[in-house]
Amino acid sequence: ASASIYGARAGNGVILITTKRGETSKPVLNLNLSQTFQGITTMPKPVNSGQYAELTREQWIQSGQPEESSPFTQEDVEKYYNSNDPYLYPNTDWYNELFRKWSPQQQYNLSVRGGSEKIKYYGFLGYLDQSTVFKTNGGDYKRYNFQSNIDAKILDNLSLSLTIASIVQDRNFPQESISSGEASAWGWFWSTLPIYPAHLPDPTMVSYANGAGTGGAHIISNRELAGYSDTDTQNNNGTIELKYDFKFIKGLSAKLFANYSNYNSDNKSFRKTVHQYVYDPESDIYSLRGTFNADPELIQRHDKGRTITEQFSLYYDRTFDKHHVSALTLYEAIDSKSDYFLTGRKGFITTAVDQLYAGSTSSISNDGRAYESGRTSYVSRLNYSYADRYLLEATFRADASDRFPSNSRWGYFPSVSLGWRISEESFMQGISFIDNLKLRGSYGVSGSDQVAGSVYRYLSGYSIASYPFLLGSGNQIGLQSIGLANKEITWETLKISNVGFDFSLLNSKLYGTLEGFYRKRSGILGTRSNSMPTTFGAVLPIENLNSQNSKGFEFELGTSGRANNLMWDVSGNISWSRAKWDYYDEPNYDDPDQERINKHSGNWTDRQFGYQVDGLFTSQAEIDALTYDYPTGNSLLRPGDIRIIDQNDDGIIDWKDQVEIGQGTVPHWMFGLNSNLKYKNFDLSVLFQGAFGHFST
Repeated sequence: ASASIYGARAGNGVILITTKRGETSKPVLNLNLSQTFQGITTMPKPVNSGQYAELTREQWIQSGQPEESSPFTQEDVEKYYNSNDPYLYPNTDWYNELFRKWSPQQQYNLSVRGGSEKIKYYGFLGYLDQSTVFKTNGGDYKRYNFQSNIDAKILDNLSLSLTIASIVQDRNFPQESISSGEASAWGWFWSTLPIYPAHLPDPTMVSYANGAGTGGAHIISNRELAGYSDTDTQNNNGTIELKYDFKFIKGLSAKLFANYSNYNSDNKSFRKTVHQYVYDPESDIYSLRGTFNADPELIQRHDKGRTITEQFSLYYDRTFDKHHVSALTLYEAIDSKSDYFLTGRKGFITTAVDQLYAGSTSSISNDGRAYESGRTSYVSRLNYSYADRYLLEATFRADASDRFPSNSRWGYFPSVSLGWRISEESFMQGISFIDNLKLRGSYGVSGSDQVAGSVYRYLSGYSIASYPFLLGSGNQIGLQSIGLANKEITWETLKISNVGFDFSLLNSKLYGTLEGFYRKRSGILGTRSNSMPTTFGAVLPIENLNSQNSKGFEFELGTSGRANNLMWDVSGNISWSRAKWDYYDEPNYDDPDQERINKHSGNWTDRQFGYQVDGLFTSQAEIDALTYDYPTGNSLLRPGDIRIIDQNDDGIIDWKDQVEIGQGTVPHWMFGLNSNLKYKNFDLSVLFQGAFGHFST
């Protein structure tokens, strides 16, 4: 709930990052060099060529097709298993052909830190070079970091902090997709067949491997063959902060904060034509079998944007005997804008020249958009503690977002957190083995305006049609309605409750945390397309219709200590969480099976339904003995087909026999083990983590 103070962007929690700053010392240089090797942890391997031929032949025959026209004869299957002929009957292991076992990554960081009482400084330079897992021309990723922090004491009660940072990234990847939506290189891997060779005797000839479409993973993963997609980005960030401590009111200070950040991104994507061949070793002839991307295409895109954040705050912090009071009031304004444009051409005579001028002027394409947004916020926070025993934090934030109309633009987000350090009570002082016992609880409201489809949906109007209209002698671009406006659209709201218990015993030899949460998420955007009749006659507006809740817990237990020269800190954790729909716009279900399978309201958000099976048919006798019918008829069933369970015993397999067979792709349970050991000047860190509770019945 403490995240509520961040308002508009706190709906899913907040991660705070504090960068290193200078300190009073002589200049200290720190150089860090690291070499990392990354590998694919686990991945299913495709079948070999013999297995592929055998299974394809079996599928053909078992489906009722004549054996004489099968794609593979039994002799073919045996030759693929033997794989003595590398061109007519190859057995290509595309995994070993395409992927490295270990991909190197290098990182170099240099920093300097130091300063005096008047001025402190910290500087950082970083470089990262990460190679791809693809062996041949798979591309790479490079990143360059720069950061400089300066803290200066201008007067006894006036200080200045300045931060300048820049990140430059070069992403040099294979060409996966520009506009036509082909699968990624990983997806192509699964359709690249082992019955085709990876290489031909003439290395200039590209092997045909019957991948997705007419390509293959060996083509799409190779920048030199299929083309590339290169993106250069630069993110710059500058922050200035002035802090003034009032002399006439002890504990009161004012702070002026301003941040300017911008980014620029350039992408260049070039798709090349690749001719693929099959080779006949008996005649030594290469035959053209397929052409990948017959019409080369070049698209270039430029994105840029900037955000200006301004803050002015007053802060008060005083201690009166056992009472510690601090308070904050803050005003914030954020202004953002961004735009992009792209252009492209096809019809390249040659792919040796990857410049726009070399493409055909008859195939020019272009597009461009711009976007602006802004927020205004007022924030207040009060902290109080008595003898470090009773703790209170109360916050209130009001946010205005330009995404919503004036009558619902403001969102109000309060929170309160309470803590009781039981170990500080007088009745606990005689219990020496207890270091810390703390009970805490919180309740907060936060919001989100970062919801897809919510931008300016309170305005009615028109957009350029995505398809042309036939008017007169040719096609004409027209306008289309964006649908009905919703003058009441507003924030998505999240109400979060949390309780927790922290403990530490025997000088931290045993410590842990147990906590649980409940989150109510309301105002989720949706349309009444399910509950309204299709005869309404207009595109329905987006509304704050739906709601859901999620709950969960986390438990951590650890131990730390020291024995002679050995130091240790070992901890483990486990957590569970899951979400359920409170309300979801949907029709009234008349059929109980429709309601059981399709109804969202009151059910988990990640249920998956399907048919439950009871093994495979192992003989025709089992099929003949069936007491129920398949939708396509039992006469088409063959040994090896799946036996589906007739759940309702109505004598037929249909959609009513579906049951819940999965719980989504996001794990409900997560666990981890973290170990840090140190002996003299040697240290060892080990991290294990895992998840379960998904894709299971």
